[in-house]
Amino acid sequence: MKQQRISFYTLGCKLNQAETDALKNAALTSGYVCVDFDAPADVMVVNSCTLTNRADRKTRQALSQAKHRSPEGILVLAGCFPQIFQEVSQKLPGVDIVLGNRDKFDLFNILSVYNKTQGRYIRISPVDNDHRLNSAFIAATGRTRAFLKIQEGCNNFCTYCIVPYARGNPVSRDFDNAILEAGRLAETGYKEIVLTGIDIGAYNDSGKELLDLVVRMEKIPGLARIRISSIEMNTLSDELIRHIGSSKKIMPHFHLSLQSGSDTLLKVMNRKYLTSDFSKKVDTIRKYIPEASVGTDIIVGFPGETDALFKETLHYLDKTRFSYLHVFRYSPRAGTPAAKMKGQVSETAKKERASILNDTDGILRRKYALSFEGTHQPVLWETLDDGMLSGYTPHYIPVHTDDTSAQRNTISTILIDKDRLSLFS
Repeated sequence: MKQQRISFYTLGCKLNQAETDALKNAALTSGYVCVDFDAPADVMVVNSCTLTNRADRKTRQALSQAKHRSPEGILVLAGCFPQIFQEVSQKLPGVDIVLGNRDKFDLFNILSVYNKTQGRYIRISPVDNDHRLNSAFIAATGRTRAFLKIQEGCNNFCTYCIVPYARGNPVSRDFDNAILEAGRLAETGYKEIVLTGIDIGAYNDSGKELLDLVVRMEKIPGLARIRISSIEMNTLSDELIRHIGSSKKIMPHFHLSLQSGSDTLLKVMNRKYLTSDFSKKVDTIRKYIPEASVGTDIIVGFPGETDALFKETLHYLDKTRFSYLHVFRYSPRAGTPAAKMKGQVSETAKKERASILNDTDGILRRKYALSFEGTHQPVLWETLDDGMLSGYTPHYIPVHTDDTSAQRNTISTILIDKDRLSLFS
């Protein structure tokens, strides 16, 4: 019997990517063969995002392209888009199966009994019913870094964000199950595990917190690196920072979401801290880990952001000296308070401000990378392309080498010079 072909298209955050990896692994276990999304397939899965209007458009485009490519295939829409836009999702042309965020991990049980002649199958469960994270979550093979989902949901309710409505209240993965899965990933050959979630600093399973989890993970044989993905400033404990400073396995890389350098806007965003609080946290990081990579997210064009308030952000960024920036233009999201706020900023102003910050990001990245010039750094080599290996240092600086003694999925130490920094190639 011919193996069924399945393809995946992922939009949005690293958590979505991690969930797609889990679905890919489940597909292989269920007897499917995974193919590229631009290839014909028997089943096409779009794991959607609805953080912005642009993400919505990309979701619709991916669905249309998949159906055009494989008109007889089963088209699956899963994730945040159907969770928020339930009625719209049920009417989208060509979609055969619609699954919410809590339902997509049951995909292969559904496919095993699904028949297109039965019509469209829809299951969108409420996101607030679960008290514990689904632990049937195994990352796919084929990479050097694995994403381990340890947490789901958020109750911060920032005024611009739809995520709490799409992902529900915070739930955490069972501690022992997370450790078991991390051990399996290390046995498979992964050298680095990235902990992911919506608000991973809120991880708590029966009193065991993020610090307890990473301390236990450090004992896993064969696991060389642990990396913590984006974390909220007010859930990053000083105890965890100090431990990372003394750890040989947890990477000195912090991504703290700032969103604005203006206290006025932070209050309107409902971010629950001021720039002075954020600075204290960054100072604590640099106290215990002087060379740490500290990156952040910035939203430009939030309602009410005047030229003067934008300059406050520029001043704060100059003062704080981040390692890099992720810059986002504010996009009104229906269902959030910010979408109805007065003082909506023009698209022209958003583009101009984003351009300024993107230029700043480039300067920050190069300056930070050059601060390691002349030092020896261990690199996990991840990709090989035309005889050139690429990988990342512990501080998440991209480098490359043509050294034939280095191999993919190994860690070796190299002397950092400008020619090996991918930012300058």
